[in-house]
Amino acid sequence: MNHTFALLLVATLSAIAAWQLKPEKQPPPSAPPLVSVQEMGTLVSLKVNYANVVEFNQRVTQDIPWTQWELRFGGSRVLLIARGECLVGVDLKQARYEQLATATQTATLVVPQPSVVSARLNHDPKSGGSSFYEASTNGVVALLPGTEQQTKAMNLALQKAQRDIEASCARPEFIEAARKSAQAVLLPTVSATGWKIALAWR
Repeated sequence: MNHTFALLLVATLSAIAAWQLKPEKQPPPSAPPLVSVQEMGTLVSLKVNYANVVEFNQRVTQDIPWTQWELRFGGSRVLLIARGECLVGVDLKQARYEQLATATQTATLVVPQPSVVSARLNHDPKSGGSSFYEASTNGVVALLPGTEQQTKAMNLALQKAQRDIEASCARPEFIEAARKSAQAVLLPTVSATGWKIALAWR
């Protein structure tokens, strides 16, 4: 009798110990991790090579005192063969989750539209960068900074080219290409958490 009781006691204690040692089932996380996405900072998803011919005319004039007229003495017609590159990317520091459903572990990751991260002209003609030419009735010749008027015309042409590269890289087709590239990187990254994530652009 005592032997049977002892066996029952051991079996009961073993069952209690096994129940206590059994790991509790962890509840599913209330949201997929967002910090890892935001820590990616700016995700550069597209590089655009830029090339264009920028023309700039710098007139040389002299105002006629006490009149609204001016005398024109000539000018510089500068042709800039502009080359450079720009980067288009997504600012993931602004990313956030919406439409969270813990039961089904589904969510929507909302990220801002891609934008131009940097647009840079290459000023070194030796490395295949931008180069200047002067156009005149005698033809087109390479232009180096010479007179003050020529230097001013070259600087203004560079400013015009900088505005052009920024506008060119923000064209809809480049923004769309950047979206597709960013999505190809983001979705596998966030889906590795086990959640089913949809991507929305705002």
